[in-house]
Amino acid sequence: MVAISLFSRLGSEASGEGGRTNGVALYTGGKDSHFALIEALKLGIIVDLLVIVVPARSDSWMFHSINVEFSKLHADLIGVDKVVIRSGGVKETEVSEVLSELKKLNLRPRHKYLISGAVASKYQKERVDLIARELGLEHIAPLWGRDQKTLLLEEVKYLSFIVTAIQAYGLNMKWLGAVINEKNVKEFLSDLEEHSVSPVGEGGEFETYVISSKLFKKEGIYVESAELVKYPLHGLGYYVIKSARNNRPVL
Repeated sequence: MVAISLFSRLGSEASGEGGRTNGVALYTGGKDSHFALIEALKLGIIVDLLVIVVPARSDSWMFHSINVEFSKLHADLIGVDKVVIRSGGVKETEVSEVLSELKKLNLRPRHKYLISGAVASKYQKERVDLIARELGLEHIAPLWGRDQKTLLLEEVKYLSFIVTAIQAYGLNMKWLGAVINEKNVKEFLSDLEEHSVSPVGEGGEFETYVISSKLFKKEGIYVESAELVKYPLHGLGYYVIKSARNNRPVL
């Protein structure tokens, strides 16, 4: 039923010509990890489990931290299972911690693939490659190596997102907490390019949280309350979600 429902939401775009197989995804709730689910689905891979890693440190080298707890709402909207793994967030050690917890899930033989939203970070991709090998899975990174500007423009055809962190000096703080969609993405891109920021924020220059998607059932995410935390002298700002729930999206 999950497979039929997900394929129907993407329509003819999700052909699954190579046959349908199951996958598990490392998931953050951000635009890239979410769009990776969509692209995997087009390949015929049904992601039926989201692995949400919550690092104890905000400076984790591997895992997204800002608002990651709210990615659990996405699992409900997509209609798939989720598991939350907590890590210390210490470089390298966190990879071992996550791997140890994943081994307890006995993902094989039900799952064949581990999906990630890696785009250009060799550090992250190599470590997810390692995790996949240790689990007997194949790492699929459907966004890997894509032109980043083209990728962002493609993503907003399927989803909209909130900018939840700005960590690039000079990037306009007006984007913090703003919803990015097809209507304003070109203006957003223009500002990113002006400040030599990766169009997808691959270096952590900005972070995102998806609030509507073609993968979601009829509803989207409604943020009930959030706090804006800004450090203008350092070019840093955070949109910290305090409360959110499933609701019909306003695009």
